[in-house]
Amino acid sequence: MKTFIIFLILSFSMICMAQEKKATLTIESIPDKVQVRINSVLVGTTPIKNYEVDAGYITIESISNEAGVWNNNNIVQEIFTIPGQDTTLVIVFPKMIKVNSIPFHAKLLVNNQILGLTPMSVDFNQYRGKEFLLEKSGYKSFRFILEKQSSQLYTLEPLDLASRDEESSSFTYGLLHSRMKTKFLFLTGTVVTHWLAFYFKNLADDNFEKYSTTGNPALMQKYWDNTQKYDRFSDISLGISYAFLGGLIYTVLWR
Repeated sequence: MKTFIIFLILSFSMICMAQEKKATLTIESIPDKVQVRINSVLVGTTPIKNYEVDAGYITIESISNEAGVWNNNNIVQEIFTIPGQDTTLVIVFPKMIKVNSIPFHAKLLVNNQILGLTPMSVDFNQYRGKEFLLEKSGYKSFRFILEKQSSQLYTLEPLDLASRDEESSSFTYGLLHSRMKTKFLFLTGTVVTHWLAFYFKNLADDNFEKYSTTGNPALMQKYWDNTQKYDRFSDISLGISYAFLGGLIYTVLWR
């Protein structure tokens, strides 16, 4: 009889000790019906009430209802549970708004930064009221402001070929985007004006040397005036040369 009583006491003690190492979790989410993994094990969907776990540190992963690689917004948290106590956790997901375009795979930009290619989802609370830009080659750019908490679909307008032809025929477009003729023009202008700047500089130096060595006051004034004149011509030629060089660099690097 004594042995049986001791056995009962030991069993009861072990049960109490085991219970003391357990804790419970209550998990809620906004929105609800979110799948939850605890320590990588799928345990159900929210709300989850009084779920028993081992006390201590545990990892909770809440799986976003938004499907697809563009909406990988799962929330992972590590919490500490206390033996014998229930821990309540409320998980709030961002409000995701899907943005799509016809045709798809258009660039989606905000503040001149590319967020990705359509179709994709953005956080409504983060980008509410901000201006977005859709860009795709061959189509007109489209701007819109995110105001509605619903999916957005925009149809991009193809570029007008007539307007593109008109733009191509303009003087500025022809000057900056014609091929070999424009590059040859800029190269020739750079070489010729640079040579003129060098030529005028030599004339200015020659006149200054004569100014320094002559003893005739009339000739001194003449040589001094020529020195200043040719220096101005040299500076002007050099400035034009740099302008031609800038045009040449543009046509080579950005055309």
